[in-house]
Amino acid sequence: MFQPIQLWTAALLAAIAAQAQPLITVRLTLGVSASTFGVCAATTVTNSGNTVIRGHLGLSPGSSVTGFPPGVASSIQINTASAIRCQSETATTYGTCVGLPATRVLTGVPLGGRTLTPGVYKFATTAELNGVLTLDALFNSNAQFIFQVGTSFLTTVGSRVLLVRGARSCNVFFCVGSSATIGANTRFNGSIIAYTSIGVGTGVVDVGGFYANNGAVTLLGDDISPPKCGLL
Repeated sequence: MFQPIQLWTAALLAAIAAQAQPLITVRLTLGVSASTFGVCAATTVTNSGNTVIRGHLGLSPGSSVTGFPPGVASSIQINTASAIRCQSETATTYGTCVGLPATRVLTGVPLGGRTLTPGVYKFATTAELNGVLTLDALFNSNAQFIFQVGTSFLTTVGSRVLLVRGARSCNVFFCVGSSATIGANTRFNGSIIAYTSIGVGTGVVDVGGFYANNGAVTLLGDDISPPKCGLL
């Protein structure tokens, strides 16, 4: 017969077991085609300055890409089969992303100065990165960091996403419910998938790519790579 202390211990263990859930129940990926694009937009892509896209630039269903040259990309795909697939794949990724159960709610909490471990982080409205966000994979190179942003996402000038202990840019996703604004000289690791548009300030370095499902991408002398499994 259980004694009171044994009953309490059994109840505690049962409660812990009931709450134990995998950090991320679905593995998020961009898709085979999208992962070769540094930029993909729906309406327009506009550039000023010497932007370098170390991958393809895609646009669909829009038709206006300006500022290339002086900007350069591996190729410019306007309403090609690859560009259409990129838009389709990133839209699917966005839908999957926002449907994942959150492991932690950070609404109203600035990301700058924080160290986060793998998980799904939810912002009911806006999210802001002001400073350095450190993502710690805990020596698991497959660990994913997923950020669900209900409305807009902003990084301030000189902000940075730092990857440590096995974290990889291909496993970092920011799914933004409206538009994203990336401040000048930001160093960003991760893919940004915005429901609407993405505006990128001067001198931004990104490994992960910018994907605007229903709007534009605007660039200003930036260095952008598709998602890579490596560090800045």
